Amino acid sequence: MPKKAPDAPVGQKRLTNICIVRLKRCGKKFEVAAYRNTVVAWRNGVEKNIDEVLQVHTIFSNLGKGFLAKQEDMIEAFGTDDEDKVCVEVLNKGEFQVSEQERQMQVDGLFKDIASRVADMCVNPETQVPYPLTTIERALRETLHFAPALNHSAKQQALQAIKQLEAANVLPISRAKMRLRLLLPAERLDEALAAAAALAEGDGTHERLTLAPPEAGAAGAAAGAAAGAAAGAAGAASLVSVGCHAEPSLFRALSDLCRDAGGSVQLIELKANADASSAVPDARVEEAAAAASSAAAASAANSGASVVSQRTGGAGAAPRAAAPSGGAAPSRGAADAKRFERIFVRNLKSAENGDPVAQLEVGKACLEGKGVERDEAAGRKWLEQAALQGVQAATKRLQEIALT
Repeated sequence: MPKKAPDAPVGQKRLTNICIVRLKRCGKKFEVAAYRNTVVAWRNGVEKNIDEVLQVHTIFSNLGKGFLAKQEDMIEAFGTDDEDKVCVEVLNKGEFQVSEQERQMQVDGLFKDIASRVADMCVNPETQVPYPLTTIERALRETLHFAPALNHSAKQQALQAIKQLEAANVLPISRAKMRLRLLLPAERLDEALAAAAALAEGDGTHERLTLAPPEAGAAGAAAGAAAGAAAGAAGAASLVSVGCHAEPSLFRALSDLCRDAGGSVQLIELKANADASSAVPDARVEEAAAAASSAAAASAANSGASVVSQRTGGAGAAPRAAAPSGGAAPSRGAADAKRFERIFVRNLKSAENGDPVAQLEVGKACLEGKGVERDEAAGRKWLEQAALQGVQAATKRLQEIALT
């Protein structure tokens, strides 16, 4: 006759749907039982109720075997035997144990985030066209065997991955250049441009920085007048505008250089578009020309306030004002409108997925009515989201809006 199976122990608690959070201190282990899906929410500040995180308010030295932590050990390690306080300490600083399947899901998600950032920040230097995301993923996974670390940020690891791709020469790749406008005093223009060229020669290459010829006439005058209106300066007419493409690593040095020369830097785009044909944004040339006439009128009236009002109202109206200048202008305007619309749709998709740079571009497009109907409220919303993720250009734009 077969033996009867022994009865299950009375009061045994199965560790289902919970994880162990373990903290080692003063040579002792302290463990708490927490619900698996709430520990991350607790650490991110989303979950505030500790009762929703812990299964029991009890400190264990070995949860699997049911051994409770001794009071003297808690006092020695934490300075108190209050289990609620010790539970909070263990939850905040302890090791979070997850299943292999969950860990793999986290690694896969982080890998895709890193690859997406690399694809967004880099281009093929030969064509200046971004690589498809699948190409970047294949290069990282199959060639570099890149393994993300869960305890480092995606942005930090993306920068490391770019360096590894460049060093391994897996595929021609370089950081996408920023589109900037340097505003420099006319009397120090040559000196400042020579210093900027010296910055680009730091590693023996001239491709880190591409300078356009100084803008004369309408475009240059408009840029200088607009800068003076924003800053409230009287001598804005002496500033000369120089468009450029620069690697992100040069931005701080260029900013310091322009400030020391008595000028400033305007950030046009964090990432230059592949179809940009010059260092000066072509879509803003008509805007600059229209703004120049406004600036000239304001200068004749000797009224700084008039310049500010013209600049405030010119962002949306300037392209339309420049359109009647010739027969080719309507077709050019239609082509620009379609291009802006395509760019907006692409940026909107990335912005909705949390990309801060795309959020900045969508916000600017909504404010200026480029590619989408002008909507100041929506523009502010997208700029605020980008600013919350540390995009300084979004913070600066919001400050400019507040001043107008």
